[in-house]
Amino acid sequence: MINQEKIQEWVRIYLKHIQDITVDVHVSREEGYKILAVANFQKYFNLEAPDLASMLEQAITNNNLVTGAQYWPRKMLLIYAQEYTEETRTALRNLCDESVDVYTRITNAREEFEKINDKRIEKTGEQGHSYIGIRFLSLLLGYIFPDKYNALKPVEWKFFCRYINPEFAIPNKTLTGEQYRYYEPCIEALRQYIKDREDIKVIKDALVRGAGYSDDNYHWMTQNVIYVTARILAGERSDQQPEKVERTHEPEEEEILSENVVNTDEDNTGFMPLEKHLEEYIMNNWDTVDFGEKLTVYREDDGTPGQQYVTDVGIIDILAKDAKGDFVVIELKRAESKYHVLGQVLNYMQWVKDNLVTEKEKVRGMIVVGKADNTLKSALKQVADKVILKEYRIKMTLTNPQ
Repeated sequence: MINQEKIQEWVRIYLKHIQDITVDVHVSREEGYKILAVANFQKYFNLEAPDLASMLEQAITNNNLVTGAQYWPRKMLLIYAQEYTEETRTALRNLCDESVDVYTRITNAREEFEKINDKRIEKTGEQGHSYIGIRFLSLLLGYIFPDKYNALKPVEWKFFCRYINPEFAIPNKTLTGEQYRYYEPCIEALRQYIKDREDIKVIKDALVRGAGYSDDNYHWMTQNVIYVTARILAGERSDQQPEKVERTHEPEEEEILSENVVNTDEDNTGFMPLEKHLEEYIMNNWDTVDFGEKLTVYREDDGTPGQQYVTDVGIIDILAKDAKGDFVVIELKRAESKYHVLGQVLNYMQWVKDNLVTEKEKVRGMIVVGKADNTLKSALKQVADKVILKEYRIKMTLTNPQ
């Protein structure tokens, strides 16, 4: 049962965050880009466009909703639109067909895009993921019908739904559209609570000011409140800093140069300046990083990778799987780390065991640090069969141009 007091508590946490950082910062550095993306989509989306791929490229803004280190639904949709134009147009047209219930449309669209993907695999001989599941399909619906449907980010949404309803659960192998149905009552309960609040309206008006989309029904504002608060709570529970401000645009050359500098202080030679840089380096160079074994990034059914994976007990830096299909919780610390990180990893491992593993799967941990102090090395002796330790170093190689 949905707990109204928990909804109120969730909103209080969100409002306290806005008070701490200011509305202007919230708009400019956190959530404002989403409203701009909706307005941009509404401006350019046209299913009858002769050049479907070019239209979609212009309509779907290239931001972190549709791209990441290992998440590329926008890229795949553009490929499908270029190589299988009419099949892609038909799939999108069916997704827009309001004469059919939304749950059926989402499920059918997932199946149609998987068929297109299978055709491409057969043609090219290359394996590949479509990345088009509930997260991206609900985003498209939120773009197409922004005053009616909810754009979901399933990991954060599960956190929210369990927070306000401890009995919330989506059974394994639930159809994609039916997953959307499970989330809907919780999302609607929050939307109904915030849509008449003056303090929320002030924030919503600031988010939409000058964007060309007003969000009168508060669907995108609801998305905002769920996502931000989920990240705040998960960050607090994992003893991390609260919500990291995500990049909302493609980096300029100056940003790339400044954000990928390796710390070369005498005591920290070869350490990354921030943990997020270490995480992005590993994700972007996954195939060349030597973990001592073959690991793959865990993916949700829709292709969302296990990076900054939100749980009820904190945020897992990277959730991976090994060659046997067992889960590996990877916790990153950029420089020297003490024994406290072990408790953090064991806590995450228990959550994964309780919520993700099947009967035949196991879960273990990997701590990656710049330097492990003696307290961490000593503590790890007690759980050497469950958690391993790795120290990393970053080295620059200079080569002559070809």
